[in-house]
Amino acid sequence: DWGWLGYFIGKNEQIRGVNLYCLPEEEDEMDAFMKGLCRNQSIERLDIRRCDIDISSLSPFIINSRNLRSLELWNVDVSLGNASNLAMALSRRQHKNLTRFVLSRNNLSSEALAEITAALTGYSSLESFSVSGNVLIGRDGCVSLGAIIRVAALHLEQVFHDDDDLDDEGLQTLVAALTNATTLQLLALSRNLSITAAGLRALSQLFSSASASVCPLETLHIEDMNIGDEGAEALVDGLRGNTTLKHLVLTPDSAGITNTGWAAFSRLLCDTSSINNTYRSNHTLEHIGDDYCYMSNPDGSGKLFRSCFRGIPPAVSQYLKINKEYHSLQDAATIKIGRCHPDIPVEVFFEYKLKLLPFLVSWFGRFGTRERSNCQNATTREFQRRELSAVYKFIRGMPMLAVDGQMRLKSSCGRKRKFDE
Repeated sequence: DWGWLGYFIGKNEQIRGVNLYCLPEEEDEMDAFMKGLCRNQSIERLDIRRCDIDISSLSPFIINSRNLRSLELWNVDVSLGNASNLAMALSRRQHKNLTRFVLSRNNLSSEALAEITAALTGYSSLESFSVSGNVLIGRDGCVSLGAIIRVAALHLEQVFHDDDDLDDEGLQTLVAALTNATTLQLLALSRNLSITAAGLRALSQLFSSASASVCPLETLHIEDMNIGDEGAEALVDGLRGNTTLKHLVLTPDSAGITNTGWAAFSRLLCDTSSINNTYRSNHTLEHIGDDYCYMSNPDGSGKLFRSCFRGIPPAVSQYLKINKEYHSLQDAATIKIGRCHPDIPVEVFFEYKLKLLPFLVSWFGRFGTRERSNCQNATTREFQRRELSAVYKFIRGMPMLAVDGQMRLKSSCGRKRKFDE
């Protein structure tokens, strides 16, 4: 009996989450159930899916529930009338403590989204917001979404915009707002098939080092999108100098990336044209592809991102593994330089004479220590050979300076002994 179920839910003080995947068809039973649900004060998460529901019957619960943190509506037809009722309930809600709000696959129009987002401006605790699967949103919807993102008090960490038929213009509008999202960590744009390289190039505003301190984006989802080589190069151009993005989630089999695009990613991660360019490469990006999962850390400190690089060429995955293994950008750069430049051209340091020689020897020591601990085939003799070779090149390139320095040392020591006598 739905009425009794609603009654017991309303009386229960221990229940924390409710999932509703079906509702009674009889109007009387529906009213009795909703009246009981609306009396509950302990529910923290309400998830409604594939249900024909009048939002006005849920409004008292949304307004008065003091512990509600997560509200999810999936495959619920949110018409303009329902959207108005939802917006009214959100605006009148006494405790604006929602942290997660999902409106996915609800046939949501741009007008309906505008009403709802206007009611969210006071929700400073909102961390995750999803409007995925609403193909009617369009560019105007992105403007509405951008309006709440621009609110200084909003602390969004995740924005889901999948399956929304978003185009380049809509993405550019969204990105313009996201540059002010100071806590954004995840942006999902998967299966927006109208986005081209021009739209992806707009993401450079989020990736640039100037924006990194403002928008610390760590994960970008663009799964099931044929971005092609042009899209890959657009992403690469934006990620040069980026120090925040760790996970680029795309589908290798359907991304349309050829050897040209993968070569661009390889150069981004490790440009071997010179030592300086290798040092300036991207040492932050740890994962490209769709084969991944989140696992809990053994110490319980959070979730750990794991991937196996399925479908990613070795020329790219080898550098991703280095970035993942060495969390320090300095360490990752050291390993890449050591592996890709076995014959260090010390001639470029001659203008500094012997001042940089101790630093070079110290660098080889750090590289050898790190590499031997992670490469079973590496030998101590090989690292000693490379170190001695670099020192030899220094001395061979400046023999008189080295001899003069040694003679001065002997002369100084001689005078000291004579003085002591």
